[in-house]
Amino acid sequence: MKNLKKLIFLILFIMHPIDAYAQVINKIVAVVNEEVVTQQDVDQMLSVLYAQYVHDYKGDELLRRMEDVRKNILQQIIEDKLILSRARELNVMVREDEINTKLEYVKGTFPAEEEFYDLLEAQGITIADLKKRYMDQIMMKKVVDLEIKSKISILPSEIKRYYQVNRREFMVGEKFKVRHILLKAGDDMELELAKVEIEDICNKLQDGRDFAELAAQYSEGPNKEQGGDMGYIERGEMIDEIDDAMSRLEPGEFSDPIKSSIGYHILKVEDIQNFGYLTLEEAQEDIKKMLFQKKIKEKLEEWLGELRSKAYISIK
Repeated sequence: MKNLKKLIFLILFIMHPIDAYAQVINKIVAVVNEEVVTQQDVDQMLSVLYAQYVHDYKGDELLRRMEDVRKNILQQIIEDKLILSRARELNVMVREDEINTKLEYVKGTFPAEEEFYDLLEAQGITIADLKKRYMDQIMMKKVVDLEIKSKISILPSEIKRYYQVNRREFMVGEKFKVRHILLKAGDDMELELAKVEIEDICNKLQDGRDFAELAAQYSEGPNKEQGGDMGYIERGEMIDEIDDAMSRLEPGEFSDPIKSSIGYHILKVEDIQNFGYLTLEEAQEDIKKMLFQKKIKEKLEEWLGELRSKAYISIK
């Protein structure tokens, strides 16, 4: 829990170096309008993401993930700077009570207020530093609400069309008849070997080999002798990675290799049964929220593109 709280505070400060002296001597990697992005900004975000990724990935896979992330970090920071610049241009204001409300909320996530202040002191963070970051966060949210969210509407005809085109998403009591190939891996070396082998099995399936035959030959799962047959299963009965892959397959299709905490998997869905569908009335609120979020993402990308085209951006 303490590590998680430290991670939360790191995330809050990915854009604002705490040490003023470090900011002076730190290398400038980009300039966005009148704001600078330093190497420390980039390194802080990297450290946050590393703290997250190190729990999910190991060895070469961790290195690959971090390299992919490194390529995108500077772009993410620049986008935040663009949003803040636009907020200041529009004279978006943040009240002191809004900042204090967020501060009190964060304090409330700690068992005792002393722990909150102890963590700030250990990391060299002042209340003023924290309030500055919260002010930026609230300011960015307000300008996005003003420029994007307030201009988005979802028509009833859009909801109805989505329901008709994607009706399978609203099945009730859906069950999948699944076959499963599992290659177990207990450490990094076994994981790399399993990855090579599962990709070879996947190639065999793409060449037309029988799934049940390959499962009986290669799988290390409990249903190996039955050709990987797991019978009918419902969503939520399996680990998330398998559950997600299963729900995207049509009868007769098999998945790409799926990595999990126990190794690599390939699934094949042979049949899907369901016991009816949610009505349009029952599904419309969820559809509306989903379409709203989709439009926000599209409009945000368009808006950021416009901000970028009008801004002075220099990458050193």
